Amino acid sequence: MCNPRRVRVRATRVLAEAWQQEVRRQVTRTGRTTGEARVVEPLGQSIGGITLTALNGVLGRAEGWERGEDGVFRHALDGGQISFDPATRVLEIVARVSAEISGVGEAVTVVRAQASGTIEEEGVGTYYDDGWEGRTEQTARRDAEEDLRRSLERAEDALRDRARRAAEAEVGEDLGRQAAERADAELARVAAARERELRQLAADRLMAVGAEGRTRFHQALGEAYQEAILAYARSRNASNVRHSTTDGVVEIEFEMQA
Repeated sequence: MCNPRRVRVRATRVLAEAWQQEVRRQVTRTGRTTGEARVVEPLGQSIGGITLTALNGVLGRAEGWERGEDGVFRHALDGGQISFDPATRVLEIVARVSAEISGVGEAVTVVRAQASGTIEEEGVGTYYDDGWEGRTEQTARRDAEEDLRRSLERAEDALRDRARRAAEAEVGEDLGRQAAERADAELARVAAARERELRQLAADRLMAVGAEGRTRFHQALGEAYQEAILAYARSRNASNVRHSTTDGVVEIEFEMQA
């Protein structure tokens, strides 16, 4: 096998093309919306001052209850929340149902793109003087011409691609903004429609949430009543003070002079 030899061919091509192309931008917004149903129960007539003081202490240390900066005690429930405001002595029970939502916005326009320029490429083919593996000067020239053709096509495609991207870039930002605005509007529309459905689901769940919430609150209120009664007995120097709890029923006994 002799040293390899190469055949080189060169060509210059002028490209001048123009076309219309569609540019499209799509934006998806996601979020979460919630429907609520609530019931408010004023307890001012049933909780006196001494009991209220005791209740603040019980709720302050009871598991699950947290006091916010506004002074309201809150307890998270499965599917909602119960809260008690010592200032107004109002108990509020809220049922909540949440769902993931999404909105899609799209903007489309047609732009003119233009690719122009002079392309100069080279193709290369290899052969051997002894024709090793059938590689002659003739086959090398054919290979070089084929290599040149591919190089020219690649260069043209790159030029067209740059023109397409340049045309898109001119309108892309504005289209993206339009698509985002439409996605936001669609998300708001979906949220409003879904919220109505979720409010009805929350209303259906309110009874179950309320039963759990009232149980937790009345447990704390029962403990507060017990503390208030015992505090009253101690303040009156009562004797033989006895208290017990059986099956959730609290019994308190003491003796004091009338």
